[in-house]
Amino acid sequence: MSEIKEDLNEDKTKQKKKVLFNSLFQRLKKIKHLDKIITVLFIAIILLIYFSSSFSSGTSSSNSKTDNDSSSENTDIILVYEKELEEKIQKTLASIKDSGEVRVMVCFSEGIETVIAYKTEKQTNNNGVVIETKTPILVTNAGKSETIVLEKIMPKPTSIVVVATGAKNTNVKLEILRAVQTMFGSTNCKIEIFAGN
Repeated sequence: MSEIKEDLNEDKTKQKKKVLFNSLFQRLKKIKHLDKIITVLFIAIILLIYFSSSFSSGTSSSNSKTDNDSSSENTDIILVYEKELEEKIQKTLASIKDSGEVRVMVCFSEGIETVIAYKTEKQTNNNGVVIETKTPILVTNAGKSETIVLEKIMPKPTSIVVVATGAKNTNVKLEILRAVQTMFGSTNCKIEIFAGN
């Protein structure tokens, strides 16, 4: 008996929902230019999402300005380092007998590695496990907090291209290759030597 009552209640609820949905649908059908209204609402939602995301990215861009400044400074340092290295290699190789005019290009795949100072704290918890925490040491310079830089490690070259007019001679080419290999030791640097005009 109770099952029949439940079925009747469910049927009544379904009928009420159906009537409510049909009346809502009929009202929507009576609205003129419904498709235009829906389109305008859709565009408004898209604009709202767009502007809310641009406001949040605006705050993060101001926070990352110092990172960009540091990055451009490192790029400038690498460019100067690259030019100086190319000039040193070029002068050395030009002094090899019969090498002729020499041009050098050096390529790097990495940037400058910055080693900063850390404060290390060790704590032992109740279980006897030692937890080591490293926090960068900060100093205030002109009202701005900065980390203490201990060392900047310059990148190693990944490839070196040498163009020498004397490289047409196999012996000269081998001497140039040996000289470059000696300068850079056992690094994984690809070295190519070409004969120039």
